[in-house]
Amino acid sequence: MAAIHRDARKPLTLLIALHIAQELGIHLADGESAARFRMARIEPCLAIGREITLDFTGVRNANSSFMNALVAGVVEQHGEAVLDKILFKGCNPVLRVLVEAAIDLGLQKTRGRIDA
Repeated sequence: MAAIHRDARKPLTLLIALHIAQELGIHLADGESAARFRMARIEPCLAIGREITLDFTGVRNANSSFMNALVAGVVEQHGEAVLDKILFKGCNPVLRVLVEAAIDLGLQKTRGRIDA
């Protein structure tokens, strides 16, 4: 589902919302499925300059393998600037910690502090 997003500092853009629970389930523990989802659904949107909402509403739990493959991989691939194009929505406290840790891991990899 797409929505129009307007930020006074940016031109009008099409915001893509990806509903994680609907597409991948409510228990997220498979890093390989996260990597496939990232390559099939997230990367094509970023490649054409779209902004993305990753909506975790309804997701009950995840593990670091899943979140690192999904989030750290995007940050590592595109650098810190990609965080201006991705909104994380509907994260419960556990998911929030995992997302923040995955972002940090991706940033560390882009800065060469951790081997890929």
